[in-house]
Amino acid sequence: MTTLVHRSVSLVSLVGRLNPAALDGLIPHGFALGAVAGVRLAARADGGEAAGLNPQPIPPGAAELRLAVAGTVSSVANAAITARVSGGDARQILAEVGDDWCGTPHGRIPWPRHWPLPWPPAGPHPVDPGYAAPAVQAQAALAFQGYANGIGDEQLRTAFGELAERLADAALRSAD
Repeated sequence: MTTLVHRSVSLVSLVGRLNPAALDGLIPHGFALGAVAGVRLAARADGGEAAGLNPQPIPPGAAELRLAVAGTVSSVANAAITARVSGGDARQILAEVGDDWCGTPHGRIPWPRHWPLPWPPAGPHPVDPGYAAPAVQAQAALAFQGYANGIGDEQLRTAFGELAERLADAALRSAD
């Protein structure tokens, strides 16, 4: 069964053939952000040396939010894969993330509660949550469908695909 998200990921992949930079907002190829001892670091995806960025508490913008979504999706996917390989319940991890990411934002951007927020919890939000919430959900949906399309394990493929559909539905509802 071909889902809407599956087809969307396929179309986005085709666009990426013409302009690979078009995929950078969804799947960053060069750097991934992480936090170590409260200092943001940029770690090269190819294993190169990490470079310290400005450690001052500068509110994140849309670009940092996109990178945070991509990094969180990657972390969630790795946790689910690890759980599956070690005999744990990958579906439970993905269901909890879906509950958090698809919930009503209540004035802030929905985010998985077991992963670090991309902004200070009490600080100002430079990106309007009403505008950003559906974009965050849509980006996560496309990324999780990418995992579903690329993984051989049937149980994980189904679980990633179901989460992608749930996120896509939430994004479309939030955007209305």
